[in-house]
Amino acid sequence: MNKLMASLHPLERKLLPHLKENVSFDEMVGKSGMQEIEVMRALQWLENKGALKINLSVQEMVRLDTNGENYRKHGLPEIRLLKELSSGEKCVDDLSLPKEEVSISIGALKKKAAIDVAKRNDRLFLSITQNGKNLLEKESLEEKLLKHLPIELSHMSPEQKFAFDNLKSRKNIVRLEVVKLRTITLTALGKELSKEKIKDADFVDTLTPELLKSGEWKGKTIRPYDIKINVPKISSGRRHPYNESLNLIRKVFLEMGFQEMTGPWVETAFWCMDSMWIPQDHPARDVQDTFFLDRKGDLPDAKIVSRVKAAHENGLNTGSTGHTKKWEPEIARELLLRTHSTATTFRYFFEHKLNHDCKYFYIANNFRNEAVDATHLTEFGQAEGFIMGDNLSLADLMGFIKEFYAKLGITKIRFKPTFNPYTEPSMEAHYYNEKLGKWYALINSGIFRPEALAPYGITKSVIAWGMGSSRIAAILTGKGKLKDLLGPEVDFNSIKKHERVTTQ
Repeated sequence: MNKLMASLHPLERKLLPHLKENVSFDEMVGKSGMQEIEVMRALQWLENKGALKINLSVQEMVRLDTNGENYRKHGLPEIRLLKELSSGEKCVDDLSLPKEEVSISIGALKKKAAIDVAKRNDRLFLSITQNGKNLLEKESLEEKLLKHLPIELSHMSPEQKFAFDNLKSRKNIVRLEVVKLRTITLTALGKELSKEKIKDADFVDTLTPELLKSGEWKGKTIRPYDIKINVPKISSGRRHPYNESLNLIRKVFLEMGFQEMTGPWVETAFWCMDSMWIPQDHPARDVQDTFFLDRKGDLPDAKIVSRVKAAHENGLNTGSTGHTKKWEPEIARELLLRTHSTATTFRYFFEHKLNHDCKYFYIANNFRNEAVDATHLTEFGQAEGFIMGDNLSLADLMGFIKEFYAKLGITKIRFKPTFNPYTEPSMEAHYYNEKLGKWYALINSGIFRPEALAPYGITKSVIAWGMGSSRIAAILTGKGKLKDLLGPEVDFNSIKKHERVTTQ
């Protein structure tokens, strides 16, 4: 016993005299003069030592709300209305009750057939019935309940529960409050400890440098630390699982030797469409698909504009006939929220005068007027990239895609041909979502057409892709739907508790 007493913390020793069978937490706080957190910590330590058992229970208390406090003092509005009517018929406009209480009272009294309502000359008149007079002769169940609150729900009589059901449907009269209760049960050891007389002078709780120098600790018992005690959880900041996923994608690109690009969210149609040889009458330019702004932007220098114009109208120097339609600069000046990050790729072609072996990527936010479903949102992430080199083929592109996704743990991939205005050949990569049991498009890719590259003087071949980084993030985080990962419907606690994102 002496050894155990020596291990007690000062908070435990302070609480011991106030421990008794089934004592409540609030009683211990009140009698000991300790703070709630100090009492809770001392109880946890003593429970770890086997001195007591903390019992948790839930109590449902019915309490008065703001209107209920007023009605207990002045009476329920329907009873006050009956008292006014007991002297004779009254017009609604002449009643002393506030209008909102009159409306509530009329409804409640009509259900009990306690009043008659008559309309004359567009005015409502109320009169008391015999049922109403009977109600005034005795106290109602609702009035009795208001006088007895607060009361525990489980201790209510059937009449009180009936009155509670009637009142809880009305505004701010009664409220149900869930109270968590803590009581303790002492073990045989706890009962012995509570009887012990403790002298704090016999113990040293913290061995400080000063005590070591003075030697005052000699002959006293040094309290050991309890490493098994429960400690409060600290809600610290963390990266959003979506951002963790994007960082993982970025890490894979950098490990594969890529350089990162950056670009603006708001683009001109020139960079988002025209620069990459998307015709000016393409469906992607419709307002049903694209978010346009109500103003125009500026075009780059005249030389690149003229070369892009020629590529559209006659194919420039590629041997192509182009789109054989007149190219309009005003259409190219339209401002929009970028629909894909390939706009940044073509900006880099122009601004960095690229025509050498290189690899670039960009993880970007993009915007399309999409119907929201499990794998689509109006704002989505895209991991854009390209490799520029000599004689690159579709086989090189497929090899890169497989290698990239393998590093993220995604191996169930298949390819299918598709059409893009600016790549030829073009293909999609699809992955199998095990959770949803379906194949979903993951990447759109291809080899840039000569008409798209010629305005920038690029003679190298370029393989390129745009993959859904949002979808990759959903896979890595185990989410079946994008809106479970992004947006206002995401459960905040799931973000706090989510395990660190790693490859599958």
